[in-house]
Amino acid sequence: MSTTAEQVPQLASKRINALRSNALAALVMLVLEFGLGVFVNLYATIPSSDHGAMFLTALGDAIANGPLSLAIHAVLGTLLLVTGVICVVRAALTRTAFNRVLSVIGLIGILGAWGSGVGFVGTQADGASLSMAIATGVALLSYTLVVFRTPRSPVEVPESPTV
Repeated sequence: MSTTAEQVPQLASKRINALRSNALAALVMLVLEFGLGVFVNLYATIPSSDHGAMFLTALGDAIANGPLSLAIHAVLGTLLLVTGVICVVRAALTRTAFNRVLSVIGLIGILGAWGSGVGFVGTQADGASLSMAIATGVALLSYTLVVFRTPRSPVEVPESPTV
C-alpha cells in the first residue's frame, strides 16, 4: 500500500505523537527511578557479598539477592534502557534532527546512569552515586525538551507559488 499526499502529514503526526508519548513515559519512569535511587542510597543495605562484583554479576545480584527496593530500582533502570532505545527509533522516524539528537542524548544519560548504578552495587562508591544522579538529570532534561518543544503536528511547508 502506497502513501498518498494526504496520508503523509497524518503519518508524520502519528509518529510525532508516538515519540512525545514515549518521551513522557521515559520522564515518568526517570522520576520514579530517581526517587527509588535516593531511597536505596539512604535506607537500603547492599549485601557485602556484592562488593567487587563485576558488571552483569552486580546487576543479577541486585535483582536476585538485594533488598526489594534495589531490585525494583535495577529492573526499572533496565526497562528505561528499552524505553530509551524505542525513543531513539521513534525520533529517527520523525526525521527531525532536533528529536534525534535529544533522544540520543537521553539514551546516553540512561546508559550512563544504568552503568553507574551497576558499578555502585559492586563498589558502593559515592562517585558512582553522583554520576547516576547527573546522568539521570541529563536524561530528564532531554526528554522534557522532546515533550515540550516538539510540535504536536509536522510543520507544513507551504507550496511555492506558480508563476
